[in-house]
Amino acid sequence: EAGDLIMMGIGGFTPLNGFMTKADWQGVCDDMKMADGLFWPIPVTLSTDTATADSIADGSDVALVNGETGEIMGTMTVTEKYTIDKEHECNAVYKTTEMDHPGVVMVMGQEDVNLAGSVKVLSTGGFKEEYGDQFMTPAETRAYFEKKGWTTVSAFQTRNPMHRSHEYLAKISLEIGDGVLVHSLLGKLKPGDIPADVRSNAIGTLIEKLLC
Repeated sequence: EAGDLIMMGIGGFTPLNGFMTKADWQGVCDDMKMADGLFWPIPVTLSTDTATADSIADGSDVALVNGETGEIMGTMTVTEKYTIDKEHECNAVYKTTEMDHPGVVMVMGQEDVNLAGSVKVLSTGGFKEEYGDQFMTPAETRAYFEKKGWTTVSAFQTRNPMHRSHEYLAKISLEIGDGVLVHSLLGKLKPGDIPADVRSNAIGTLIEKLLC
């Protein structure tokens, strides 16, 4: 949920400007469309426990606090409180309710009540401070493409260091297009993952030595 908030703040979820209503949630689960008809494949919701939800009046503004760091990441104007069928969401989005699936674990681990409403985002979660110029918003990315004169861009997304086959794919892309966007996922780690700074430095070295 903190990641969803960051994505709304940097424009990665445009035109979404808040957490979904129940009508949005239902439409996305059933038809991949929000209540206004906008295509959206996965619900973007915010959950809380029943006691907290009961203490919030509709129309009130609340602070959105990162439970791990204590940082106030944004504010939200609460317009609706509702419950969902978590198994229905899992079956609709992931086609399974097996707890071996990380998406199912995430949905089933949510609190009992969802809050809907528009948000104001105050933080990018420290990613800009930690990764510097490697952290770019969609607007910054488009501006970079324009500055470089790129009109045909390939994208490669990875949560691991790039290996030889990835390097080969990137080089082929450069032969037929203007540039390659390496989109490295640097969020929370799972047990056994290579540390984010190691992955980031490895990819940066490959780009500098072999792709530029």
